[in-house]
Amino acid sequence: MIRNDSVQFRQAVDAVTREIVTADHRDGFSFIKTPLTYPSGAGVVVRVGDADPDFLVTDFGSGYEEAELMGGASVYARNARVIAETAGIGFDSHAFFVLKVPRSQLPGAVVTIANCSREAVSVAAFRMSERHLSENTELLYQRLMAVFPRRTIVKDAEIIGQSTTRWHVATLVSDGPRPTIFEPVSSHHASIFAAATKFNDIAKAEQPPTRVAVVRNRAELKTYLAVLSQEAHVIESEAPDATLMRLAA
Repeated sequence: MIRNDSVQFRQAVDAVTREIVTADHRDGFSFIKTPLTYPSGAGVVVRVGDADPDFLVTDFGSGYEEAELMGGASVYARNARVIAETAGIGFDSHAFFVLKVPRSQLPGAVVTIANCSREAVSVAAFRMSERHLSENTELLYQRLMAVFPRRTIVKDAEIIGQSTTRWHVATLVSDGPRPTIFEPVSSHHASIFAAATKFNDIAKAEQPPTRVAVVRNRAELKTYLAVLSQEAHVIESEAPDATLMRLAA
């Protein structure tokens, strides 16, 4: 055991600190890799340069590029302007930046730029997720109408949970001994936790309906699949009609 007041202990902690935040100096700039990550898992990197005598700090458009890969560049730019204004930094339609940063304010500038870049990408990812979710809700409704009698399907139904909260669910099918909720869920963590919270409260009602979360690909949920599976059956959108009928029965 290493004593927490020993030299070895402090050296170990210092080594970890150096591994968490690293700097790469090249082409006249310094690139600081922060512990923050974008939704894709890529690390947030901040570029520092132009010290004469003050510094220029920017994400050099890396957040924009992350959003562009998701097809959400325009969504990113709109939200990034608001985020930059709130934080008191600049945004030029592509990159977050702070001009003329004195040495004493350099750590704060790096942290601010990194946080703003990550937040803007996260917001863009969530907005894109919501858009896809709306499209998936309509596709799911059309799919269910081809499987069940139309009179048994209610779109945007209201279910009261144990907490007496009135939850809106995408579709409710009444073609069995008890109703069945079919709810599209995206792989975004916010969508997963929102669905899990809703299902958990509904499951504790006196006569709860069967709950089915419909996802594009179960593997995309990674460890969140276990979270969602505690509250609902999790099936893929391409599941056969027989699976839908079995769950509703």
